[in-house]
Amino acid sequence: MDNDDVQDLDGREILPYYAVVKEAVDQYADDLLPFYDGPEDIKTKLESILPTVEVHEGKLYGCAVVACRQDLSERQWNDVMEYITGQYSDGWGEGFEQRDIEVDGGFLNVHFWQPERFEMLPVSAEYRESIKPVRPPMELIGHDGNIFAIMGRAAKLLRENGQNAESLEMRRRVTHCDNYYKALGIISEYVETELSVPRDLPPDPARRKKEKQHGGEVR
Repeated sequence: MDNDDVQDLDGREILPYYAVVKEAVDQYADDLLPFYDGPEDIKTKLESILPTVEVHEGKLYGCAVVACRQDLSERQWNDVMEYITGQYSDGWGEGFEQRDIEVDGGFLNVHFWQPERFEMLPVSAEYRESIKPVRPPMELIGHDGNIFAIMGRAAKLLRENGQNAESLEMRRRVTHCDNYYKALGIISEYVETELSVPRDLPPDPARRKKEKQHGGEVR
């Protein structure tokens, strides 16, 4: 590939590729805890360290979900973040950035670390939940029953709500869905409709498993 064909994308520019990047990370992600060689008193407080990506304020960020058995002190968190930084620069991240992620028009190589302006901050699970975007409301009754028209309205609402990644993911899932009512259910996960399940209820794992078995959802 010619160097002229290579383009650097920042967190905002790569956002439209959120779904395919997330899928690639999920497939390649390994628990980083077994390789942690820091103090034993820290390791015993940890359950797992899993690489992931998340959208925040219109940008896609490389992250790590750290599950703890006990609270960590500030010093201990700094040690864990230093370890993750090393994994993203020379370990797990070095391997992941060599994977070609196929997209329309070419390939992505995603870097979790960069030599300049790299920063890692601990964020609690409670804070992550508090910044989760609210589903924009959308009525189904009394509107065009064509699934592509419904999907288009929902995608527009999500974009207007600053949820570009969710809009793209929803469209992908609906497009691969083989049933009108399943498609309505998928749309209702992203926008608040008469069919939406309250956010404080867990998703039905049996329904999602059945969707995958019958080709209703491709991830």
